[in-house]
Amino acid sequence: MVFAFAVVAAIVAVVVVESGSGTSHPAAVPATASVRTTRVAKSARPTCKTTYQPLVIDAHCYGTTAVTPNWSGYVASAPGRTRLAYKHPYFTHVTGTWTVPRTKCSRKQGATSSTVWVGLGGYTTRNQEEVGTDSNCTAAGKSQYYAWFELVPYLSYQTFPNIKDRVLAGDTVTGWVTVLSPRLVDLKLVNHTRGWTFEKKIDFASQDTSTADWVVEAPADCVRFTCHEASLANFGKVTMHDISAVGRGVSGNLASTRWRVTRVKLVPTQVIVPTISPSATAAGAGGKTGIAQSPAGGTPGPPSSDGSTFSLNWIPNARHGI
Repeated sequence: MVFAFAVVAAIVAVVVVESGSGTSHPAAVPATASVRTTRVAKSARPTCKTTYQPLVIDAHCYGTTAVTPNWSGYVASAPGRTRLAYKHPYFTHVTGTWTVPRTKCSRKQGATSSTVWVGLGGYTTRNQEEVGTDSNCTAAGKSQYYAWFELVPYLSYQTFPNIKDRVLAGDTVTGWVTVLSPRLVDLKLVNHTRGWTFEKKIDFASQDTSTADWVVEAPADCVRFTCHEASLANFGKVTMHDISAVGRGVSGNLASTRWRVTRVKLVPTQVIVPTISPSATAAGAGGKTGIAQSPAGGTPGPPSSDGSTFSLNWIPNARHGI
């Protein structure tokens, strides 16, 4: 996920301009737009199917498990190492359903954030398309819930101003991201509990379709133009089900042998947090090194036998190991 941002944001390729309140808003996309992707030195990692880790400075790979400072969940990658031209996308659709987790908040722990999302791209690039929900804690110890969509590297949009119905803990939500053409992306979020549907088709030529992602993330939080890596909110446990993706016209899930599936654990380490200028409409590659104040992380369990479901647990101290 990228970072939450509630300042005026205007997507260049999107004919939509929205203004926010200026408060913190964790959107989606880990620091993809704002964090450098770093290759892990061969001498520092065991044999691993994944040669890159998302948004990390210090990553470790254990078999088919990647460890990153802000993502946790599963990533399906296009086979091979050939870069995919945008006019020839690999993954054209991803979906998943989850129950919005209830956060445990207190004044003592302060502001924390967690986001659950499905999307395409962002694992080895700075581009991404995604939809999701946030379960956060304010500095006053209050729970906060909302839905959003994001196209990275453009600044995030909180969709809540466009949706009159609220998002609350316990709501069942389904997210879809579909590439309709090399320039058109369909973003859809359905709240089955409250009966609303959000859908927006956006002209977005900077697509990354090399991965399909099902993720819980600790985003970067921004208040106006100052950003920092958020501590992961205590969401307890979240289960993602009815998982599927379409790669090169063929449907599959975490059990598919047509693509590589990587298990991703969140262990807070250093990450590049973006620096935003007042006139910015997209996140740049620069930023400053940061680390979440809390050692909390996330660990996904194994997928179900049919590859359609997995659960992910909040871990109070994940800093020293996995």
